[in-house]
Amino acid sequence: MRSIFQVLVTTFGGPHGTKYSDLGVTSPGQTVQAITIRAGERVNAVSLDITDPSGQKSTLYHGEFITGIEAHWGEKDDHTRDKYIQFTTSSGKTISGGNPTKDIGKDSAPPGYQLGGFVGTCGKELDSVGVVLLRWRKHAMKW
Repeated sequence: MRSIFQVLVTTFGGPHGTKYSDLGVTSPGQTVQAITIRAGERVNAVSLDITDPSGQKSTLYHGEFITGIEAHWGEKDDHTRDKYIQFTTSSGKTISGGNPTKDIGKDSAPPGYQLGGFVGTCGKELDSVGVVLLRWRKHAMKW
């Protein structure tokens, strides 16, 4: 059996925009120090470890990590866009931005994994988002 350090989950949102992926830049043992969400009526941007003066930043405490994502999507100008996003940490803290809709997707990291990056599509706004989960403990899923 081989040990897997990255797990990709479902993307939430629409098929429009240009593809993006953090799969090639994540590594085993990587930790997230902070997460920033920039949102108005819809989600404009989400970033890890970067502080943007116009965004909401949540600094993670030592040993705290992101374990869950909830994304809501809806139509704008004949395109499906992510309109709301919420992240949950290992301590139960949440950070969110945008406007909730009735179309909702949720995912959680399995034991031993944390959010380490993103995949999806975007243009001027976030069209779809999924997370790259990284192993954070010595154990990992066996495939």
